[in-house]
Amino acid sequence: MRRVMVVSAAVLVAAAAVGLRTCTAAGPEAVPPSSTPAVALDEVRPATGPRTERLGVPIGWSRDATGARSAAVSAVSLTGELARAGFITRSDMIRVLASRRYGPTLADLSAAQLDAFIDDLAGEGLTSAQLLLQELPLTAFVESASAEAATVQVWALLVAGGDRLGSPRQLWRTVIVELVWEDGDWKVDG
Repeated sequence: MRRVMVVSAAVLVAAAAVGLRTCTAAGPEAVPPSSTPAVALDEVRPATGPRTERLGVPIGWSRDATGARSAAVSAVSLTGELARAGFITRSDMIRVLASRRYGPTLADLSAAQLDAFIDDLAGEGLTSAQLLLQELPLTAFVESASAEAATVQVWALLVAGGDRLGSPRQLWRTVIVELVWEDGDWKVDG
């Protein structure tokens, strides 16, 4: 059984790598209809941030479309860390990640969604600490951006597993992240 999980995980990682290569290697004809073209994840300049980290959350993004895009990708990639964190730590991380307006809502939604997700996967008895959850952003597109707000579309692969779950499960999804410029940084606002 353990061998099946390892092989399944290896196949998923390979599929994610192929997907990432496909998404980031696309030519100009593959650019989605938006005012700001996508930038491959490996092309994000260090000048966009983050400048530092607080409670495991990268902070200090540049105040431009590229900084907003990088902040959105970073927020989506924190899914696993937020899921494994305890309730208090998760709330603290969300306070760093989200705007003052949206933070309490995001904390409540995250807790409810995580509980429902665990119940759907394995039923009673599985805790968030036992859940192996990783979200892998593949590419992202800035749908709109100004100095005060941005909307970013992040394409990602979510992989979930656990000791009692058998083979890891995957979910390909698009996450729309709304951001606002608050306290000198991009914060999730929807």
